This record gives sequence, structure tokens and C-alpha cells, in this order.
Amino acid sequence: MYGIVLAGGVGSRLWPRSRNNSPKQLLDLVSERTMIQETVDRLKRLMSPENITIVVGENHAEQVRAQLPELLPDNILIEPVGRGTAPAIGLGLARVRSLAEAAGDSDPVIGSFHADHVITNPDGFCQVVRAAAEVAQDGYIVTLGITPDHPHSGYGYIERDALIKEVDGLPAYRVARFVEKPPRATAEQYLATGRYSWNSGMFIWKLSVITEEYAAYLPELSDQLEKYARASGPEAVGIWNGLKSETIDVGIAEKSHRMAVMPAEFGWSDVGDWSVVADLIASRHPSEENNAVVGHHLGFDTSNSLIYGGNENKLIATINVKDFIIVDLPDVLLVAPRSENQEVKRIVERLRQQGLDKFL
Repeated sequence: MYGIVLAGGVGSRLWPRSRNNSPKQLLDLVSERTMIQETVDRLKRLMSPENITIVVGENHAEQVRAQLPELLPDNILIEPVGRGTAPAIGLGLARVRSLAEAAGDSDPVIGSFHADHVITNPDGFCQVVRAAAEVAQDGYIVTLGITPDHPHSGYGYIERDALIKEVDGLPAYRVARFVEKPPRATAEQYLATGRYSWNSGMFIWKLSVITEEYAAYLPELSDQLEKYARASGPEAVGIWNGLKSETIDVGIAEKSHRMAVMPAEFGWSDVGDWSVVADLIASRHPSEENNAVVGHHLGFDTSNSLIYGGNENKLIATINVKDFIIVDLPDVLLVAPRSENQEVKRIVERLRQQGLDKFL
């Protein structure tokens, strides 16, 4: 099996820890390993490190190389600029095709994953991916659907249709439809039916199948990616910069008739905001007050809060603080109610508008 790991993006809702020069996938937010390191650690249970390809922006490529020395240097691919998941995956597929031909693999199974997800049950993850790979051998594009435990309005949803088959007790269904982030009331209705999964953005497919789908649904992009693979230097950069931004979901998954979904539970989180970080830290280091603490903290009547310190020599003391986020770094202090943590992105937008790039 081969793997493509998408490592673009910044994660602005996790500002001020996640920034332009140090995006969330390169940070040790919830464990001693960075998120991209944990992603590759999981994939190494399924495939050789030589079969793992990373797609990353130029500004972060050196950090990826430093964090993942076990990968082949040529397997760290640089996007000149971000153009969405469809071009990024297409770039990865070209490298996988080359690796597979050299290894004599005529039509390998490939998984596409994100570098900024946390999975607390890696054994369960590997079991589902292996099962999905078997379903993919039958010509399906398999997406891993996360079984929802609450009506989240920030995720896309996948409705399942008829059962295709079971592998090791894990069912795979045809996809009825994809739904973009619904309002909460609609999400509640989805949960009540039991037919919907969260869209994790992870896919398993055969090389021949995804190549055919690119040609069928994104023919212009497919042609441009072929030209890009043959070009070099300024010509290659010019071709890439001319690509239209496109996601794999809208460009292919929502149109393809080969889609399958495998509902799964393996402790998945896309770590989309500080409240999620707080829950993950608190679950690994539980306390009676349900606080999530990084660094030194002394609190009285403090509960259900994140206290995140970036200075080992600094104490954060709190009194009567409930349901708050406190992130204290050398150059920035963020204080916000947990209920408003999605609004952190507005701070980033305002800093950009005011030209305060030193804080971005």
C-alpha cells in the first residue's frame, strides 16, 4: 500500500500557537510528537516509509524533512502555492505512480490522509484502513466516515446507501450523497436516522480508479498535472500557478458513482479549535476540575478551562475562571470563553488587515 499525506494549511483557529511559519500539523499540540509525526507513525503500521509521500508548501518543507528523516527526500513534494486538495493529491499520485512502477506494482492501493488529524485509537484506524483497502480492490473509492457522537455543524456529512460487503466485521456501504456543513437542527435529524457519518476527508483507492476519475471529472486539471510533471523550473511553477483551486470532495467524490463509505470509530478529531485541544489534553491527563493544562498553573475555583503556557519559567494563576481558554506565549496572550473559540479566526483576519504580520 502507498500513502499520500496532505500537509498544507495553517489552522488559523489555533492561533497564536499555529502560525504561518509553524502550522498546527508541525506542532506538538496534544502529545510529545507533532501531528504530522503521529500521522506517519500510524501509516508506518500499514506500509513501508518509502511508500509514504508528503505534499507540503515550500515554507514548511524543511521542517517536514527535519521531523520525518525516515522518509525518502524525493517523497516530500512541494506545492509552489496552495490550490486545494485535488491538485495536491494529483501531485502525490504522480510520485506514487513513479514509485509503484519502480517496484513493479502495476495498480497499487493508495490512501490519502491529512497531516493535522488526531486519532487516539491507531489500532482501530489500521483495522479500518486495511478493510477499506480490500473494498478498494473491487473498484470503489472508499472514504472513511466517522460515526458522529453529537450534532456537529462544522463538519460535512455522508449519507450511506445499500451495503456493499463486510470485511472483518466492518461494513462498507455505497454513498447516497455528501452534505456540506449543515445547520445544527439538520445535523440533529441526521444523527437520529443513524445513516450519516462525518466526512473525515480520508480516501482509499486503486491508482487506476482515481486516475480514471480525474480524467472523467477534472479533465483540465488532469491534463495540467501531466504537463506539470514533465516541466521544470519557471515553466513548472507557471503551470502550477495557473491551476484552478479545487477540492477532491467537490471535484470528484460528490460526482463519482464509485463512492463507498466505511463508518468508523477510532477516536478521530480534526483538532479544529482550542476547545477541541482542551478536550484532547484533558482526556489524556484527567483532573477533577476538567482543566487542560500545559505548563505551570495554580488555580482556585477554576474548571473546564484550557491553560496553555509557552514559558517553562512562568506560572499562570487563575481565580474563579470557568469555561475559558488562556494561551500564553512570549509575544501573544489569548483569553476567550470556550463558547467563542471559533471566533479566534477573526483575530487572525484583523491582524492581516492591519498589516501586523509579525503576530501571524
